[in-house]
Amino acid sequence: MAPMISSNDLNSYYKIDRDIFSRLVTIFMRDPAESILVIALWLWLEQKGYPNIISKMISWPRFFLEILFNEAVSALNFLETNQPPSSPEEGGMNFTSQVMERDISLQLFHEKRLDAIDGIKKVLNSVCAKIFTDILVNHLKVMLISEAEIRFNQQIQVIGFPHKLFGNIEIVWKGFTDYAISAEELPWSFPVPENDTFSDEENDRTLFLTFSRGFPVKETEVREVFSGLFRRDSVVDVHIQENVSGNNAHALFARLVFRSATTVDGILNGRIITRFHFRGRHFWGRKYVRSRSD
Repeated sequence: MAPMISSNDLNSYYKIDRDIFSRLVTIFMRDPAESILVIALWLWLEQKGYPNIISKMISWPRFFLEILFNEAVSALNFLETNQPPSSPEEGGMNFTSQVMERDISLQLFHEKRLDAIDGIKKVLNSVCAKIFTDILVNHLKVMLISEAEIRFNQQIQVIGFPHKLFGNIEIVWKGFTDYAISAEELPWSFPVPENDTFSDEENDRTLFLTFSRGFPVKETEVREVFSGLFRRDSVVDVHIQENVSGNNAHALFARLVFRSATTVDGILNGRIITRFHFRGRHFWGRKYVRSRSD
């Protein structure tokens, strides 16, 4: 059975993405549908190995954010044309390239057009449709002239969807209260463990930790949290995610090995996932289950 993740935890995990989206639609007065697509494009690029630029934007002035936004819109429009650039050197995303410190241009989107369209579609419904719901509802309540009520379990219609290239986005209003979401619906929300060579006995006393996007947590901080909760020798080892690329990238998960499996059971206390707070940041722990290729 897939673990259930609370909407509050999911929103905390995507806090920076939500802050940027809220700024776009409520302060900059950008079109909500266009804003959703732009963030979906940035998230897709991140999934393809490009650095996470969204975490950088939160402290930037409006001018820089609007340049990045407009360059992303130009890439989305380019995908719709299905025409190659007038020349291989045609840019269109020069500032984005500088921020990412990676070569990215309209030529890239021409070469990866089908992959980009399919990837952005998946991000729209697996991530964006779930983390921006309350922001959209608040925005609609302000913008609606009528007093039409948005009902519980009502599908929210965002003007601009269905999109002729990216299809529809299924956003359902479930109220402002916390509710559970199956992890199967969130393929990119919480990182999953990679295969390893640990023994089954060691796996039983391992906690899998997930960190918030844009809020790095160091190994020493992980040890500090759990050594404070238990005996200082209760933590045997901490395995932080390796092979993190990009100047602004950081580990999104870690494996925390305890001296006893009883400690892991005590931390979870019957829950599948539990949340921790550390210096204004959130991270989550769940029982470690090794992924298998068979």
